[in-house]
Amino acid sequence: MTVLEMRDVRKDYPGARALDGVDLDVERGEIVAVLGPNGAGKTTAFELVLGLVRPTSGTVRVLGERPGGRVRTRVGAMLQSAGLPEQTTVREVVRLVGRAYPQALDTDDVLARTALTKRASRTVTSLSGGERQRLLLAMALVGAPELLVLDEPTAAMDVASRRTFWDQARASVHDGATILFATHDLAEASTVADRVVVVADGRIVADTTADALTHHGREDLEEVFLALVAESSSAVDEGDDS
Repeated sequence: MTVLEMRDVRKDYPGARALDGVDLDVERGEIVAVLGPNGAGKTTAFELVLGLVRPTSGTVRVLGERPGGRVRTRVGAMLQSAGLPEQTTVREVVRLVGRAYPQALDTDDVLARTALTKRASRTVTSLSGGERQRLLLAMALVGAPELLVLDEPTAAMDVASRRTFWDQARASVHDGATILFATHDLAEASTVADRVVVVADGRIVADTTADALTHHGREDLEEVFLALVAESSSAVDEGDDS
């Protein structure tokens, strides 16, 4: 089943085009990493998937429906810009989010899955950066989502915390979820994702496995990524001159 479908999607803002003809399919059970430099269009794409903004043209379908509306309760999101109620306890936050979903998971089970049981009675303000990220994951998981949208989910974590985080996220895939995540960490994308989607200047410039992208390990992933981004930027510049 196709969980996410984007067809010839463009998104314009005053004086700028954030996305320029994006086509993307994500199938149920996949873990797909989205890579790209700052300003490439990753955040805009995620906002479209979540129904926070509408495309200027093209179509976006999530679980067969337009984003937002009825399908919202089938999607979990973990965004960098998400605010947290600082003086509320971890358990209270997760329980409150769960009430917004028709088939929420048990709060204590979610806290156990995200290694937050010992932090359940602490206020948000007392959490470390990595613990806050795990709390955001718990908030995304408690609604038993079919699609998880994660924006730079491990940015504040050390190596051990990242490993734990992805073990927890993979468990949700075994339960039927699909994961779309943005990252700047090429090694993480290579290790975690089934597919790597490289975005530059609002366009998808590569959509394949990390292994294929590096020609079965014969090339360095970072060098391939930089070459793709540079090639896209050159093509845009040439187009502007024409």
